[in-house]
Amino acid sequence: MDTLNAQFLSFNQKIRLALSVFAIYWPIRQYVSLDHLDWDIIQKNWLLWLIELVVTVLYFTFWLSVTEWIEQRFVGSFRTGFLVEFKLPAQLLTLLIAGLLAVVFNIGYGALWRRLDWALNHDGTELIGRNGEPPFQNHHNFPGNGPRGDDPHGHGPRGNGPHGHDFRGNDRHRRDKLNNGLVVITLLSAFYLAANRRGYKQLQELRVNGEQLKREAAQAQMLALKNQVNPHFLFNSLNILSSLVEIDQKLSVQFISRLSKAFRYVLEHPDTELVALKTELEFLDSYTFLLNIRFDEKLKVMQTVTDEQANRYSIAPLTLQLLLENVVKHNQMSSEQPLTVLIYVEGEYLIVSNPILLRPTPQRSTGMGLQNIKNRYRLLTDKAVEATEQDGFFVVKIPLLS
Repeated sequence: MDTLNAQFLSFNQKIRLALSVFAIYWPIRQYVSLDHLDWDIIQKNWLLWLIELVVTVLYFTFWLSVTEWIEQRFVGSFRTGFLVEFKLPAQLLTLLIAGLLAVVFNIGYGALWRRLDWALNHDGTELIGRNGEPPFQNHHNFPGNGPRGDDPHGHGPRGNGPHGHDFRGNDRHRRDKLNNGLVVITLLSAFYLAANRRGYKQLQELRVNGEQLKREAAQAQMLALKNQVNPHFLFNSLNILSSLVEIDQKLSVQFISRLSKAFRYVLEHPDTELVALKTELEFLDSYTFLLNIRFDEKLKVMQTVTDEQANRYSIAPLTLQLLLENVVKHNQMSSEQPLTVLIYVEGEYLIVSNPILLRPTPQRSTGMGLQNIKNRYRLLTDKAVEATEQDGFFVVKIPLLS
């Protein structure tokens, strides 16, 4: 119910919508009711129009509240997402209910003004009328008023209009019908404007929820990837360390130090969206050291990022680790032909490039590493991660973020 309530309009929104509808309705109603408009008419009727503004806006606001309450409580078709889908049966049902309600409200609208008219003028006091005639009964032609000048007790007409026009007979009947139709159309317009506003709010909520789900999915995918890579990497590192302790104790101490730094970095950034490029490069240095021990210096990582660039830009954490792991996984290396990875800045991108030296027996690819990076950057920037083959090199372009 809380989600449903959040999709409806606040009182202030209803007031603003009612004012907007009144701004369209009122000039048209005056055009229908008045034969001409001059300064004398404005002077004599401004107070009446001010009262009409307040009463009509409040009435339209009440109409919006009632129709919204019916949507929320009784009409099963108005479920979450209804205003987004808005299929034909629901449209017809909406039109029928809103039309019936508009007719009822139109009758009530006329009754309200007759009662207000009589309450203000039953003692014969003239507010702004002419020739001793009460202005409410001679100026206004509200729906359901009947002949002008009728009071709620059914007394007869009190004479001609305030501007010398006889509104009785066919002319008055025609104007009554026009005003009736105008009020009904105005109420329906207010209903559909409110429905459109609620539909827009639903779309906005769905869009926000969709982005949130994408972000959570990317984070979950990244966490799953870490859970796959980290145990495998830790297992290999411990195997190397067990051999290294017997061969070179000094180097094994360095290995443990770099290994702890690498895993500290992984553990400290599980949910972080961005890290400084400098921080990522420092982690890459430790990670490369571990790989070189593992592959006996057959892997060379050459990066030419300046200090100014490293401090200015940010990237998603573990981006370089995933790319380097991908390079090692799919390419062969040897002492005679080391695998060289180049890392440098070009424009607003970080370039990671390596020669394509595919293994004789291709490694099974899950596609998670590079695809995960693309998914994460899709949530961070409009610039896409690009991966291409150029002149025997596999080149990945990572957008740099400020």
